[in-house]
Amino acid sequence: MGSVAGVFPKSPQDVVKNIGEIAMIPQVVMKVLDMTSNTRATTQELEDVIGRDQGLTSKVLTLANSSYYGLPRRVSSLREAVMFLGFRAVRNIAMTASCYNMFIGKSDSQSLLKRRIWKHSVDTSLLTRLVCAYASDVVPDEAFAAGLLHDIGKAVLEQYYPQAMMQVVQTAERLTIRHHEAEEQILGFNHADVGIALAIHWNLPTVLAEAIGYHHYVKAASTAPKLVAVVAIASDIANMIEDGIDEELWSAIISDDAMDMLGIAPEQVEALLAGCRVEVERSAGMHNMAA
Repeated sequence: MGSVAGVFPKSPQDVVKNIGEIAMIPQVVMKVLDMTSNTRATTQELEDVIGRDQGLTSKVLTLANSSYYGLPRRVSSLREAVMFLGFRAVRNIAMTASCYNMFIGKSDSQSLLKRRIWKHSVDTSLLTRLVCAYASDVVPDEAFAAGLLHDIGKAVLEQYYPQAMMQVVQTAERLTIRHHEAEEQILGFNHADVGIALAIHWNLPTVLAEAIGYHHYVKAASTAPKLVAVVAIASDIANMIEDGIDEELWSAIISDDAMDMLGIAPEQVEALLAGCRVEVERSAGMHNMAA
């Protein structure tokens, strides 16, 4: 899948229209999202969904056996994975594995930018668990899904408009501005705008659409502002760690609006950053294993 006529898109809706039916979210992701919002879903139902896809089953077992989860022994079946890890962990592993091709694609393994987007998305999804400790009314499973999908607009722009995104990267570096700010200068909109257009196209739950669309503008959220704040903070911290930014500079990186929304005090940030750093280091092996 290459670029769309090599042109710059005119609007987020233009992106969705031009890539058309190619931009369909995989069925297994929709099934997993349904399970996330259905407290009555069973282990057997989860096994059935994953087990229909041999490739996905293999990826789930590979991730389950990674050092990140530290199981007492290797598992060789979905039933064992569920038994050792629990329903929620396996569900999140399935989502991670099935989203891989949405971000990378089978023929794009050499793209550094695509891999950075993928790594950042996985890191963000994992860090939402730690940030959720400051937002008791946010559902962790929803936060995980939102974190994993929050940059889907960036992945789609990179996939279908690589020339535009190359110019965005160059502009961000030249002006020392953030990626979404460079997108707004070059395109007139940013990847989060594309993301929410895609979420609407896919008929995703409103709470996920808001997290995807407003993680750079937390105050714009109306349905799930705290979920959006969780994703925004997790994303900002993931960026800090990935870019090697000094922790003392956190106040210039982490969204003030998101911090205020969750009531996180400055003196709490040091412990949060330390926990997030450990989490990202632990997850380092997961990114390649999903491939």
